[in-house]
Amino acid sequence: MSLKLLEGVKVLELATFIAAPAATRAMADWGAQVIKIESIGGDPIRYVGPGNKMPLDQDESLAFDFENANKQGIALNLKSPKGMEIFMKLLDEADIFVTNLRTQALVKLGIDYETLSKKKPELVFGQVLGYGAKGPLKDKPGFDFTAFAARGGYSGTLYEKGTSPVNIVPGFGDHACGMYLGNGLLAAYIHALRTGKGEKVTVSLYHAAVYGLAIMIHSAQYGNKYPISREDMLNPLQSTFITKDGVWVQLALPDYNRTIGKFSEVIGQPELAKDERFDTLAHVSQNPQELNRIIFAAIKEKTLEECTKMFDEADLCFEICQTWDQVVEDPQAWESDIFAKLDYPSGPKAMTRTPVMFENAGLPDYKKGPTYGGNTNEILSSIGFTAEEIEDMRGKGEIQ
Repeated sequence: MSLKLLEGVKVLELATFIAAPAATRAMADWGAQVIKIESIGGDPIRYVGPGNKMPLDQDESLAFDFENANKQGIALNLKSPKGMEIFMKLLDEADIFVTNLRTQALVKLGIDYETLSKKKPELVFGQVLGYGAKGPLKDKPGFDFTAFAARGGYSGTLYEKGTSPVNIVPGFGDHACGMYLGNGLLAAYIHALRTGKGEKVTVSLYHAAVYGLAIMIHSAQYGNKYPISREDMLNPLQSTFITKDGVWVQLALPDYNRTIGKFSEVIGQPELAKDERFDTLAHVSQNPQELNRIIFAAIKEKTLEECTKMFDEADLCFEICQTWDQVVEDPQAWESDIFAKLDYPSGPKAMTRTPVMFENAGLPDYKKGPTYGGNTNEILSSIGFTAEEIEDMRGKGEIQ
């Protein structure tokens, strides 16, 4: 049993897919009570499994459970007066409200920040946006494929020159965005506790992408252009290479001037460090292709086991380029508690924990995400609705 650091904090979520739910999933892990509101029909992420070779089965929906573990769930028709009445009662008890609805949709429903903050000045209001709260794209829909990866500079740069843009995958930007939002929400919540004044916290997928790529975006102002070939890496000790047994590996020696001597000795070519073409980063960056080819040939002569041994013994930063199936079986991942196991009809499956570890609080216990409308009766009873009223609303399509 873990210590619940956010015990007593109440969070109301009206959000779909990944980014905003990722923020509340972290808070649920840390002990907050999170109530997830779904529309009639449910969060679309319940149905995306086949797009990633996962089951379309509400009893085995790892994609949904990953974003919504440890939450309670209720399904409401917010376009009905009764659905909105329930929403406002839940909001009245909440400390934090989180959504990814676009601002115009919130205004139409009457639950935008300006409206809600007048009724509840202490409310911490969190919103994930595609492109930000201002600018010509503020109302444009955005996913991590588009607002984060494409416009944010990943898809247009991080691939081998002469090929096509890298294949983007779901959640790549969303999860970073969600963790950023969680940070902001908790800062605003501390402020609200101290002052009684709430805050609106927004994070956009676009800004999250630019923040992640900031070093390279800054360097573009000095003429650093991507995409490039792997041979064109200005620091060849930061490139990828393939071993004799066909495994790609990554070097990470950013302090070139200090490490080129040791590295050259390790690969059996100490003369490289004395060559004026390669002796400093300033020199090698003028013509990195030649040293890249020399290193490529040297590593291609050795197996992964041999490379691992020689680089580890020299304490030079080096890693295998793992595939996803290798990651899920990686002893380091399991021993460092990156994964938890959830039981499903097809057998136990690894589910990734949120990446913040607490020494004293311990690891959270996990419950799968709520079934569609699974806690509706319990939640409505807790705010004063009778069993008869609940069944009447269900019959009218106001709840599920």
